[in-house]
Amino acid sequence: MTEVGSSKVIWLTTSPRFKGKKPIDYLFEKLDLLYPKRWKDQFASPSHVESWKQCWGEELDEMGITFEEVRVGLKRCITMYDWPPSFPEFIKSCRPSLDYERAFIEATEQMALRKTGKDRWSNPAIFWAAVKLGGDLTNFPYLAIKGRWKSALDKATEDIRNGDLSPEIPPRIKALPAPGKTTVSVGEAKKRFAEIHEILSRKVVNKAEGGGG
Repeated sequence: MTEVGSSKVIWLTTSPRFKGKKPIDYLFEKLDLLYPKRWKDQFASPSHVESWKQCWGEELDEMGITFEEVRVGLKRCITMYDWPPSFPEFIKSCRPSLDYERAFIEATEQMALRKTGKDRWSNPAIFWAAVKLGGDLTNFPYLAIKGRWKSALDKATEDIRNGDLSPEIPPRIKALPAPGKTTVSVGEAKKRFAEIHEILSRKVVNKAEGGGG
């Protein structure tokens, strides 16, 4: 069964993203790899496995948990839990409660590092919230804009879940140098001068030949 009521349960439906498998099957296999033996030992029979998949698949779908949230959640499970997580524990790893002030500090630090391409973000929502606030992020202390920061971060989190924002951090676009600020090596300058000289010389020759005809 892959439908609840009249809507399709994404986690119980085969997907090309998972090579024709159901996402819930992929999740089961990943948890088994992360917790070898401990994971499968919880299930007394194949029917128990199917019951688990049905239950978790429906709940993940009901809560709107995205594939990206689960991918990140699986990584967190490794450090958070020595034993296979229960469903509530797994949800905590997928959607940890946000510490808004700590997220603000991360945003200011990583935006500064982004200028050199060294930024590393713990949560894409923090990046998008930082983009939303723009220069105000560094122009105001946290207490002065904490309300705006919370709203921006909550909105970014919601938009990622709804698919309105990318869960991936876009690569930094290098800014073009300002006019007059470019630097060219001596060798490159000589090469360009020679090319220009050759073009001009060719034009002079062509003009002379045309005039003589």
